[in-house]
Amino acid sequence: MSSIAEEIAGLKVASATQTAASQALSQEVAGKMAAIDKKTNDSIVKVESTYDQKAAGLTIIATDGYKKAIEHNSGGRNTVVYDAQGNPNIMCVIPRFNIEDLGLVDLNLGTGVHPAFQTNGVPRGEILIGKYLASTAANGSAVIGGVQPRTSVNYDVAKELCTRKGANWHMMSVHEWAAIALWSLANGTVPRGNTNYGRSHEKKWETARRIDNGAPGDLSGTGRTDTGKGPATWNHDYTNFGVCDLVGNVWEWLDQMKLENGQIITTLDNNPEIVEVNWHKHAAYFDSPVDSQAGSGNAGAPILSNTVTKRNGPINDNSNDYPYLSASHFATITKAVSYVPNELLRKLLIESANTSTIGGYISATNYGERFMIRGGSWSGGTDTGLGAMNVSGSRQSMGNGIGFRPALFV
Repeated sequence: MSSIAEEIAGLKVASATQTAASQALSQEVAGKMAAIDKKTNDSIVKVESTYDQKAAGLTIIATDGYKKAIEHNSGGRNTVVYDAQGNPNIMCVIPRFNIEDLGLVDLNLGTGVHPAFQTNGVPRGEILIGKYLASTAANGSAVIGGVQPRTSVNYDVAKELCTRKGANWHMMSVHEWAAIALWSLANGTVPRGNTNYGRSHEKKWETARRIDNGAPGDLSGTGRTDTGKGPATWNHDYTNFGVCDLVGNVWEWLDQMKLENGQIITTLDNNPEIVEVNWHKHAAYFDSPVDSQAGSGNAGAPILSNTVTKRNGPINDNSNDYPYLSASHFATITKAVSYVPNELLRKLLIESANTSTIGGYISATNYGERFMIRGGSWSGGTDTGLGAMNVSGSRQSMGNGIGFRPALFV
């Protein structure tokens, strides 16, 4: 019996020893596997980090290459700026000029640097203007060719989409628009555009594909075209490197100008940082030839005056429930005997000393708060032009025929 007990005891000891050895081996294997896992994970992290760094480097190289290609091909007249959302914006470089150098003596524009190139009295060497109308992009907007412009945004949304791009970005101002328009007039390159459902109403063979694929000139459907798809004569300098689609296609919101119960209010130079309440109130109003407040039709041509004697709607009423004012050419409107001509308003193409200037109709409302759109739309025909301005809509107005264009200080 003792020998059996001793044998059993021996087996237990052997079993315990084997179990301990197995556990030790298991721990050793687990440790080695953990080490292998760590090395594997470390290797993966290192590879991913290296890939990310190389990908980021490649992105920088790619975007820098794109920028250099645009600048090289345009001779420095166009550039690419990436905004705070990472969206590309192809911009036209507009260098500063002196007003007297334009040679537009009959327009009585004064002398010195155009206010588009001054901010709080300090001159700028150049400004960057969106080559194209703004289009929809990730978390904001972009300025690229061959796409549909972003429309159906009101004044405040359009302005915010521009300032969202980062420091020194802003919505194109009334000063910048006028500077480009006057330069085009002086250089004999006043642009045409999509003003007749996919074609120019002046040169009907100048066309671009419509969003609805309709025939040029077909009055049915939506005649809006993609950004920059028209001929060079639809650009401000008649070259492929100019600002596109200023005339026709869609109206454009402009900043730094509004009407308040008929009074013209602007900034004194190109300063988007000035809040609206501090814009300058000119001794200039759009008066009406009649005092009718019946219906919502045309009350006649506006009259530039130093006061409003006939108002077509209730003060501070921002609706469009009452008559508006309209004329076929902004430069042909009458000036009241008491009106004192305003040089700044001439520089901004709101007033004109002469009818031999750029074309475009005017629409104004002398009640409530109104904001400016310029240029005209695809259906505007003879009403369109660099001088065309509509200050009849409120800041909440929007539609598929109104877009906007970013600008940038450098």
